[in-house]
Amino acid sequence: MIADDSQSKTHNIDNIGIQFSSERQLSTILFVSSIRIVYLCNDMIKKISLPFFLLFLIFACNGIQVSERLDQVDSLVVREQYDSACALMKDIAKTPKTDEEQAHYYLLETQLGYLTNQPLSSDSLLDIAIIYYNKVRNQHKLADAYYYKSYRSRINQDYPRAILYCKEAERHSKHTYDTRLQYKIVENLAYLNGRCENDLLQLHYAKKALSTAMKARKGNWIAYSYNLISFSFANLGQCDSSFFYVQKTIPYIKYISDTDKATFLMNIGVLYKESNKEKAKEYFEKALAYDDLPEILEHLADIYYSEGNKEKAYNLWKKALTKDSKYEKDNLVYSILSYDIEHGNMEEASKNLDEVIAIKDSMIYMLRNDTIKDLQLRFDHEMAMHEADKKLISTQRLILGLIILLGIMVIYIIIRKKKQEALEKEYQMQLYAYTTEINKLETVRDNAQAQIKDLEGRKEIDRQKICKLEEDVRDAEDAIEKYNKDIKKLLDDKASRLNHGKLLYDHIMNGGTTSGWNTKDDSDFVYYYSSINYEAYHNIIKVKRVSDLTNHNKVYLILKEAFQKEDKEVRRIMGLSQEGLRSIRMRTKPHVPKKCV
Repeated sequence: MIADDSQSKTHNIDNIGIQFSSERQLSTILFVSSIRIVYLCNDMIKKISLPFFLLFLIFACNGIQVSERLDQVDSLVVREQYDSACALMKDIAKTPKTDEEQAHYYLLETQLGYLTNQPLSSDSLLDIAIIYYNKVRNQHKLADAYYYKSYRSRINQDYPRAILYCKEAERHSKHTYDTRLQYKIVENLAYLNGRCENDLLQLHYAKKALSTAMKARKGNWIAYSYNLISFSFANLGQCDSSFFYVQKTIPYIKYISDTDKATFLMNIGVLYKESNKEKAKEYFEKALAYDDLPEILEHLADIYYSEGNKEKAYNLWKKALTKDSKYEKDNLVYSILSYDIEHGNMEEASKNLDEVIAIKDSMIYMLRNDTIKDLQLRFDHEMAMHEADKKLISTQRLILGLIILLGIMVIYIIIRKKKQEALEKEYQMQLYAYTTEINKLETVRDNAQAQIKDLEGRKEIDRQKICKLEEDVRDAEDAIEKYNKDIKKLLDDKASRLNHGKLLYDHIMNGGTTSGWNTKDDSDFVYYYSSINYEAYHNIIKVKRVSDLTNHNKVYLILKEAFQKEDKEVRRIMGLSQEGLRSIRMRTKPHVPKKCV
């Protein structure tokens, strides 16, 4: 079977491809001045280091419209300059955008996530872009968006759903003239139909990919297309056609990445394996120069074994077995086991037999039916089954023990969490009691100070009463100092969460912002505030809101309703745009039930 190389991470059909014509054509798209200079001075830019290029690009972007800068990101992606594209996207992220620019930004962010192997956690942003592009009927962007929607399902191995999304992308791409987009869609459809064993459809789309690649004159596209066609014919059992098309990939192998070359060369070797072993060995050796995949090692070992060089074959099988790969190694283990038995390596054979039993139940069937004549001289099948049963019983006991241990751990964690929550509640109540007493003492002190000031302003000064009031002030301040020490001791020694929350609270009270805060910071700030101002906090959360309150929403409500901050100040503290402020205000406004008619 020819290996399917289209899963290779280097086979990124978003790349611009390699032109093998003698003329280099400049892009017909008119970019802003910075990108125009990049194209005209292409040779010079190659000599400039990436940091200088990034600085130049960022400075050139100042004053440029967001839509034009997003087009620049598009051009950087086409030229596979992903680091530059990501840097520019970070700069654009802080800029206010129209609905069109926001949709384009979300599409590019999703695209760069896949291209840099850092996909977003969900397609929610891409869905927003699709809704917008459906609304404005932008066929090109819809095709691109549905392609990446398909790519998410492809990664999750949900191939039928991936095909549906990719067919939608194909429908929209028919209204565009973007050959790069059309190629990557039909290439993806060829791959997906191959995974679903729709061999005729795979062949159909592989030929469409080849036609597009030929028109575009992209060397690497042509190589991948020929390989897909060869793979399709191999699945259909048409070996001559498969051989014909895999041969046609040879002139184009130079245009593909080194990591993919190993698979391409191996495919050619597989086709020569039965008819011309020397030729097959030549291609397998070439493939190993790029990557020693276990599949290549096994194919090469098979040839050496058939030539009588069993020791070299054995060493290659052993080497292939050590490779960390999803490649199924049933045949490898069986070959190694057979060799050990044939050469009297009984100790090694005993070790490998256990591995045979563990790898797959089908191996037991193969040992019992296909190779019983060779193996029964050394091993009794019933003994092997008995060993397997013993291993199964041991495994079951181990799993049961692990389940019991896991249950104990879960119970321990729950009990520990409950105790921690009870302690935190106790610390919270202590802090609330301390702060309440401090507030009362501050009121007593302020009242006494006001009375002293009033008495000193009279004609007849009552010294005795003033002394008594001054003593009350000192007593109150001493008590306040004691409570503050108790609070500090509580926070430093026991209540780490409250301590962290107090640091955040003091940071905000001193003019700081929530920039850089994460979800835990929001939670600890709210937790501390609720401890020292329970009534005010309760008044905020008891109101039913349009949406359930997150800790981030609660931070906004504390700033707005408890601290009475103006919108401008709230935006500064939380780092919100006008649109972001409007959004959080909508989510946190009180819910008004509809009146019955």
